[in-house]
Amino acid sequence: MSKSELERTALRNVRCFTLFRMFFSARFYYPVYTLLFLDFGLSLEQFGILNAIWAVTIVLCEVPSGALADTIGRRKLLIAAGLCMVVEMGVLLIAPINGGPLLFGLFAVNRVVSGLAEAAASGADEALTYDSLKYAGLEDRWGLVLERVQRDTSLAFFFAMTLGAAVYDPDMVNAVLRLFDPEITLVQSQLVKLPVLMTFISGLVVLQTAVRMKEAPLEAGMTVPETLARSWRQTVSAGKWIWATAFPFGILLAIMAVDNVIRQFLTLDSKYWHVIELPIVSYGLIGSGMAFIGIFVPRLARWMADRFRPVQAFLMTCGLLLLGLVGVSRVLPYWGVLPASLLFICMGVANYLVSRYLNEAAPSEQRATVLSFKGLSTNFAYGTVCLLYSALIAAIKLETDVTAFGSAGAYQDEVFVRSLAWAPWYFLVTVGLVFIVRWLRFARSESGARG
Repeated sequence: MSKSELERTALRNVRCFTLFRMFFSARFYYPVYTLLFLDFGLSLEQFGILNAIWAVTIVLCEVPSGALADTIGRRKLLIAAGLCMVVEMGVLLIAPINGGPLLFGLFAVNRVVSGLAEAAASGADEALTYDSLKYAGLEDRWGLVLERVQRDTSLAFFFAMTLGAAVYDPDMVNAVLRLFDPEITLVQSQLVKLPVLMTFISGLVVLQTAVRMKEAPLEAGMTVPETLARSWRQTVSAGKWIWATAFPFGILLAIMAVDNVIRQFLTLDSKYWHVIELPIVSYGLIGSGMAFIGIFVPRLARWMADRFRPVQAFLMTCGLLLLGLVGVSRVLPYWGVLPASLLFICMGVANYLVSRYLNEAAPSEQRATVLSFKGLSTNFAYGTVCLLYSALIAAIKLETDVTAFGSAGAYQDEVFVRSLAWAPWYFLVTVGLVFIVRWLRFARSESGARG
């Protein structure tokens, strides 16, 4: 291909990458995620089991999918991710409300396919786009591309949160419908699948966008066993490279420390909004507001990456995150939303920095595999902190007298508030472990190199 053709292909992939991320990440059911599961007729216990199935699927498939992307092609993995997104939403569209065992089985299928979609998309989209820029001699634009993608994804998330919450509210929907026909009135059960349908349409856009992407031709003529064997070798090779190279090893440790504590809070954010006395109607607006803030975060992250060394950028992010965790632990009525916003900002900054550093450091032939190790690491850390948090809740309950509270709700709120006080200390320990583990792994080799 000529230089101009490579540039056109690279710019086309950038546009497709942006759309892929926007429609894949911003899902209309996110603002009512827990309510959606419960309104379908599932219990809280089943909700927990289904999320565990989702996490396990990602952990098991994250790195193998990245290795497949590097062997059979990143575009094929992105197409597979689009197909999985369509299937996972399609399963929910046909799931019967209050369907008993059949309902749980269909949701289990949804969680597995959703995990497969996340694993297939993770790393492959970035690797394809970065390599197309590199082949065109435009890799210096990668920082700007990441900034734009994160900004546009945050904007899409803003609209998805706003619309998803609005179409799930019967009062809001009926107020709009009365403008056209005063006789039309819908109830909650008739709106349960509307955010799912909207996300299903987004899945079709994701699939079509993945099909439009182009990548450099890979080695042809390999059989299925040869492809699987090469994928396994690719996984082992990428793992050895990370283990032997101080920079990516440290980057993965850093994102594990930052990501898991933020994601644990995001899982419980609706409970936090409750204890700081915010009305339920404001939850969707808060999510939209956080997404709007995220539009400006990539510019901050790019400034940090351009101006500071990685360890300095990491420590700055940790300082901001620690400030947010301390503020959240104070559980300030109404004003508690401000320190919580720092956690959202730190998540965006950390994701930008890690994507930029790993893409710049990873060898082209195993870039998607290396990026998949990021997903594996963060999901493993997230699963670990979920177990630790469950143990913490159990310990706090043992020390808290339920009879001292007027209701079960007040007792649960008190347990939750006490758990928040541990978050800053937990984060300080994990940050310390980042430096200790990296020092233990590379201190001898680095001192030998200096000698």
